[in-house]
This record gives sequence, structure tokens and C-alpha cells, in this order.
Amino acid sequence: MKTLNWLLLIIVFLSCGPSPSNFSESELSLLKNLQFEQGVLSNLKQDIHTEFTQFEISDPGYIIRSDGEKEKTGVEKKNGISFKVPEKQSDKVILNHKDYLKQNGYLIFLSESGYESPSIISIIKAEDKFDILRIQKTDGINFDLENDDIIKRLKIWDETYGIEILGADYDWVDFIFIKDIKNPSEFAQEVYDFCPDSVDQGVGEITILEQILQQEKRLFLWWD
Repeated sequence: MKTLNWLLLIIVFLSCGPSPSNFSESELSLLKNLQFEQGVLSNLKQDIHTEFTQFEISDPGYIIRSDGEKEKTGVEKKNGISFKVPEKQSDKVILNHKDYLKQNGYLIFLSESGYESPSIISIIKAEDKFDILRIQKTDGINFDLENDDIIKRLKIWDETYGIEILGADYDWVDFIFIKDIKNPSEFAQEVYDFCPDSVDQGVGEITILEQILQQEKRLFLWWD
């Protein structure tokens, strides 16, 4: 009887830890090829129900094929993984796992906003948060802002308030501030000067942007 109890305890203990069986054969092969650690990604895998695929970037926009379907152009595979989630769940997944992944040398971020379709979350092996913007080639080219210009401005804000990047694509970046904004009104004007679409095609009024900066300490920049 004692032997049976011990066996049951061992089974329960083993079942609580991360298990490679959470991954499909194709996922295990991908992680091995990319040299991504299974153990680090096990808890994340338990929270999602979609397949890991290799992270890809592409040219802005898309073409419409003869069958009416959208097709990306300039697709380029990168050293990272991606997976789909419902749009409303993307924040939760990123916020729940970003700290642990960061401690282990990985960055998780929203790489493609789904709007009416699933969003795509990606993970790269990096310690510099601004590598997210570099790999996504984020710019505001319609406002004569190149990738280096975006990174330079965000680094200034990072030094003052601390930022954590939650997502980025070729023409937008989404992040949160760690510290409180000292002068929200003045800072909101600085944000508007740098990214007019954050108001004009975003929140609508600079006073609303000011309130978001105060209450949510979050900023979405978009150069249409």
C-alpha cells in the first residue's frame, strides 16, 4: 500500500512539471533548428492552442491573388517562432509570459494585429528590446522617419520613463511606460508632434491621449 502511495505521488509530481509532449513533432524540430529551449517555452505552450511556426517578415501590404485571397510579398524567414491567437487574447498572453521569457533571453511581442482575424505573436532570442523594432523594420516613412529615428526617440523616452515594447510592425509600435509621466499635457504634445496619427487617426483628441498616458501609461504609435 505504501509503495502504491509513493508511485501516485511521483506521478502527480511529474505531471506538474513542463512536458515536451506539449509540442508536436514539427514544433520540436523547429525549436531544435532554431536552438530555442523547450523548457523555457513549455508554460507558454500550455496556454495556447495553436502551432508554433517559424517567424516571418514581409513587405508592407499585400497583393490580391486571382482567387481573391490576400498574399504577402517579400516574405523572409527569421530566427524566431510565431503563433496565432484571437485578437482579444494577445495582450493577456504577452503580459503573462514576457517577464519569464525576458529573464531567459527571449522577447515576446505582437508582430501582426489581427483586427477581424487572429493576431500573430512572435518570439525572438534577444536581450535588447529595440531589436523588436529592428527586425520588424518599423518606420514612419510617410513622415520622413526611418527605423533609426523611431528607435532613437524611444530610447530617450526609455531613459526617462522606462518602456516595455508589447508589439510592433512595419508602421506601428505599441508599448507601456514603467514610470508615471510627470507632465502628461506637455508629453502628449511631444507625442503628437512625433506621431500625429496617434491622435488624428487614433484617439481623436490630444486631451484623450493625455488621459491615456496618465491612467494607462500606454502608447500606440502609428504612421499611416
